Amino acid sequence: MAVIKQLFSWGETMFLRFAYIGLCLLSIAISFYLKAQLAKFLENNIEIANDKSLEEYKSIVRLDMYGALAQIIVLISAFGSCVAYIVTQGFTGVFSLFLLGFAVSFTKQISQLEEKARTLTCATTQLDRQYKNISHVWKKKALPDF
Repeated sequence: MAVIKQLFSWGETMFLRFAYIGLCLLSIAISFYLKAQLAKFLENNIEIANDKSLEEYKSIVRLDMYGALAQIIVLISAFGSCVAYIVTQGFTGVFSLFLLGFAVSFTKQISQLEEKARTLTCATTQLDRQYKNISHVWKKKALPDF
C-alpha cells in the first residue's frame, strides 16, 4: 500500500479526484440528455402511425444505443479512477463511491422511458414488423444495424 501511495504524487491524486468527479458529472449529463430526447419522442409519438414516426423511432434508438455505449465507457473510467483514488487515499476515499452510485441511479429513469418507447402501438402490420425488429435490436445488440 505504501508503495502505491509513493507512486502517486499529490498532484496525481488531485487529478484522480477531479477526473472521477468530472466523469461522474459527464455520465449524469449524458443521462439527462438521453432522458430529455426519449421524453420528447414519447410526447410527440403516442403510436407509430406512419413512416415518419418510424424514422423518428429509429433515430432515437440509435441515439440511445450510442449513448449507452458512451455511458459504459464513462462509468468504467470513473470506477477505475475512483479505485485508484481509494487506493491512494485509503478509507477516506471510499466515500467518493456515493457519487458513482448517484450517477448510475440516473440510468434507471432512462430504462423506464426506453420500455415505454418499446411498447408503442403501430398503425399497420408492416410498421409493427419493422418496429418490433428495431426494438429487438435495441434490447439485444450493442450497435444499431437497421
